[in-house]
Amino acid sequence: MYALAKAKEEMAEYLSKIIEVDKEKILNSIEYPKSEIADLSLPLPSVSKKRDIEVKYSGYLIKEMTKDKIFINVRLNELNLMKEIFSNFNENYGIIKVEKPLRIVVEHTSANPIHPLHVGHLRNAIIGDTLVRLLKARGHEVNSRFYVNDGGRQVALLIYGLSKLDYPEPPEGQKKDEWLGQIYAITNVIIEIRKITEELKSASEQEYKEKISKRDELIAVASELESRNQDYFNRILNGVNSDKDPEAEISKIIQLYESGDSKTKQIVRKYVNYALEGFKESLENLHISYDNFDYESDLLWNGDVGKILDLALESVARISYKGTVALDLQKFLDDKVREELKIPKGFEIPPLVLMRSDGTSLYTIRDIAYTLYKFSQFNADEVINVIAEQQSVSQMQLRASLYLLGYPEIAKRLIHYSYGMVTVQGLRMSGRLGRYISFDNIYDKVSEVVKTKIQEKKGVLENIKEIANAAIRYAIISVSSNKPVSFNIARVANFEENSGPYLQYSYARAYNILNKSTDKLDIQKIDESDLKNEKRQLLIMIAKFPEVFMSSADYLQPENLTMFLRFLADTFNSWYDKERVIQEPDEKKRITRLYIVKGVETVLRNGLNALGINSLTRM
Repeated sequence: MYALAKAKEEMAEYLSKIIEVDKEKILNSIEYPKSEIADLSLPLPSVSKKRDIEVKYSGYLIKEMTKDKIFINVRLNELNLMKEIFSNFNENYGIIKVEKPLRIVVEHTSANPIHPLHVGHLRNAIIGDTLVRLLKARGHEVNSRFYVNDGGRQVALLIYGLSKLDYPEPPEGQKKDEWLGQIYAITNVIIEIRKITEELKSASEQEYKEKISKRDELIAVASELESRNQDYFNRILNGVNSDKDPEAEISKIIQLYESGDSKTKQIVRKYVNYALEGFKESLENLHISYDNFDYESDLLWNGDVGKILDLALESVARISYKGTVALDLQKFLDDKVREELKIPKGFEIPPLVLMRSDGTSLYTIRDIAYTLYKFSQFNADEVINVIAEQQSVSQMQLRASLYLLGYPEIAKRLIHYSYGMVTVQGLRMSGRLGRYISFDNIYDKVSEVVKTKIQEKKGVLENIKEIANAAIRYAIISVSSNKPVSFNIARVANFEENSGPYLQYSYARAYNILNKSTDKLDIQKIDESDLKNEKRQLLIMIAKFPEVFMSSADYLQPENLTMFLRFLADTFNSWYDKERVIQEPDEKKRITRLYIVKGVETVLRNGLNALGINSLTRM
């Protein structure tokens, strides 16, 4: 048991007898007040109606316990707390393993293989990878998966565009996903312009104005795309114009691929894998990798999707809906089930459409098959889907459908980890129009800023990649997932405060203090009188670290650990700028301060590592 947990136990043990309340209830109600008031506090109304109690206690880890109106406040014994922490201190301090490990699948990123990863995927990938790292550090068995959406219209549209170029190979020296993204955008915008032009023939006066405006916008995009590659643009334009019905050709590609046509399979997989090569190259810069890449098409070919579709068609919830068939998800779920499935009370769930009018399956049915696949392949206790908040309704449909189709436990153990969108200085993105801020572009720009700042500080350039990784990761995970992220490249690479590089700098500072010291640390040489102000605050924070780590992992809240490390670094730097450590002539004070530095160094290293940020000894 870590030191702070022992202090809480001591507090709860005493109070449970005084208040005559179960100890666990007290433990669950202990709070952290402002440090100038106390170190621990218990609001009496949270555990009992008793008010007129007398509290007077001091013990091993508790220096003083007093009552202040409705609060029981505790001041900790600094000397004993420090001895408790450092008597059995080791390099893994604070990384507490869970008693009963779970088998957990985390599916994240899962971008369509049609263009480069962009800044929106950046948040998904970093959140997903951070959850994987946190859960592994906590002791769970974790499996990370990337779902390759190779069976829908978007991939078929890309293949259609490639067919007009006679299925070329990527040019030497050009990143493969960037090349494919260019072809996809050209094909899409040409088809969109053609579609609107056709619609203008029968449009009303009001519709005509709106469609003309939209077409003008698309023509401007087309002009931009043509300037990038005139040969590709003209060949695709001529190819699309030579087809009577491009949409029918795209549908034919979807049908051939879903049915397992060997030639179509070979072509689609070839170009999808080119996109994945580009993805992996981008993700490696941030040390992000996956245990499995799962192809949507495999679920079609092995019959998994067909089985789910048959099951859904036989369901009592089947209804006719907008010219096709669907599942009625509203009628068959009572309030208790909705609560278990985390569906808001009163929210009307739209019907789940099962197939297109041409008989091909939709992504929602495939998602049901894929969910069952993830659970079975890893024998998972939980599956976490890291998906943007815009997909909240479809994720509710997914859980509701699983429940209605006879998989209630899987539906309850499927977690949607929702996150808000990312903006970069107010710019709008559209992959289908070829307008996006790519993952690589962000990384390169941050790396450039990092390099400039290191040169200004006359630091070492060998760690640019690790500092850029820290800058980008911190900018994403320091913000609660339900809030939007506004990405400012200059700010994320700040070495002075509130950034990943700042935490790395703080760690390097602590590491080098210890590295230069010649003192042998001896717990018996602590000077209790020196444990005050920032040093006392740092001691309490070091004591809190195991709890912050466990809570961040258990509640999937990496932002809490990130902010804790930031406040630890702030307090450490504020103290170190005012007091000497190695140069302190008094041996006991020097040893006391070195212990504090050792605690800060270990907590920063272990905390950063759990978040996927490497601690650096030189910057």
